Amino acid sequence: MRGSNTPRMNTLKPIYAPLAAQRLGHIPENLPVIRSRWTRAAQIVLALAPLSLGGALAQAAVSSVQPTYAACAKSSDIDGKGTYELFGSNGWIFESYEFSALEGLRGTSVAALTRLAKAFKARGSTLILVPVPTRAVSADKTLDFARYPQLQFSKDHYVASWNTMIAQARATGITVIDLLPTVLDFQVNARGEDFFQSRDHHWSLSGMEAATTQIAAQISALAQAQKLDLERQQGELTIKPAGGSAGSMGSHYMKACDLKIEAMPVYDATYTAESTSLLDDVEPVIGIFGDSFGLSYSSTRVDKNFGVLLEAKTALPVVNNSVSGNGRTATLAGYLADPALVDKLPPFVVVPFMGGISNSDFDYGQMTAALIGCSDANRIAQTKFSTPAAKMVFAPQPQGASKGNSLIHIHTDAPTNYLEVREGTYTDGSPLKFEIYRTSASYFTGSRTDFYSLLADEKSVRSLAVQLEKQGPVSGYVEVCRIPDALR
Repeated sequence: MRGSNTPRMNTLKPIYAPLAAQRLGHIPENLPVIRSRWTRAAQIVLALAPLSLGGALAQAAVSSVQPTYAACAKSSDIDGKGTYELFGSNGWIFESYEFSALEGLRGTSVAALTRLAKAFKARGSTLILVPVPTRAVSADKTLDFARYPQLQFSKDHYVASWNTMIAQARATGITVIDLLPTVLDFQVNARGEDFFQSRDHHWSLSGMEAATTQIAAQISALAQAQKLDLERQQGELTIKPAGGSAGSMGSHYMKACDLKIEAMPVYDATYTAESTSLLDDVEPVIGIFGDSFGLSYSSTRVDKNFGVLLEAKTALPVVNNSVSGNGRTATLAGYLADPALVDKLPPFVVVPFMGGISNSDFDYGQMTAALIGCSDANRIAQTKFSTPAAKMVFAPQPQGASKGNSLIHIHTDAPTNYLEVREGTYTDGSPLKFEIYRTSASYFTGSRTDFYSLLADEKSVRSLAVQLEKQGPVSGYVEVCRIPDALR
């Protein structure tokens, strides 16, 4: 009944089953989706302004200035590969890889991103990239660079490279959130937090709050420009202290130097919103497909706060399918390979990740191909392999009019985390080979049976062999399909 206050399972499509579970708190073991209860009772209306955490929580700041930790013999090479630690005031610890130069976007990557933006638009969805600058750009707040003359880092050069990268990416038609001004302007707040954690490369709760505020404002502007009628759900955000964490850099330091350091405070966020649907069939408006910046890990727990805060800031239903350690776009590529998700793509796809936007043309091609997909309307050739063998050898019959841009779709009957195309050639004799990995994380619910890639422009496949890791038995089918002229 409409007046009922009892939470109920949403009747969602199978691809969003984790969302239905998270609404009620019934989360399968190790499945890192956001936890959000939906009830009938109206709570408070959330605006897009920053949420005040106030009260006792705001006073839960670190009460005293923390020490500058001292280096030890092993902190000069913590991984056996030359990575060394740097020590700033008030307990900050950095690692040298954070100060790497930022790579600009190549022309081929700009073209690949432009095609990807068109493919998302054709599916009625908006891709929102959220690159997060490394802590190096604000390290001068606490770090004395004179102590580390071997460090080759220029903040001015990083900022200039970042601004160029953002402009290049935005010119492709993809929505890009520029967090650099937010990071540079951020001041330590009453909770004692900067934008980033002091001994971990991830953002703090306060930094996450600032980022989700900026993303929510962008989503609101996009929805208005696209004339989307989005029903916002009233709700209440609760944030509670949840222990402490040494952070990744802190853990490395303790292990290398055999010392104990002070834990950084950890928080848990929960969002409770009312459902206005009689059937509880609310589907996500925002999908998050990031790396650990969408879903962070401390030494003992999953930090799911990014998805919770974004849901609270937008007051829109969110599903978080981020995979920690999965890189910039590997999470999204793995989920887009599932036709069920592509058919029910959320209106807004948010991808937070550490560092600059990559020059991985192949990854962009995977996602574009998956969004286009194969059907009777664009299929050029298909071969089925019903009997498992060491290889699926695909050699389509010559197609007189098959030239043009095309994609390949490989389906394996059994799930796999690794697939490779070897011994492949185009009809002009040029080589065709690639590898695709899927995360082995148990909570990854994207596709492990479907793999896509764009093929070289204006070339046709002569033959190729598909095999799994260690040439394990494989069966399924391989097909080549044409790309619409509008997406060429």
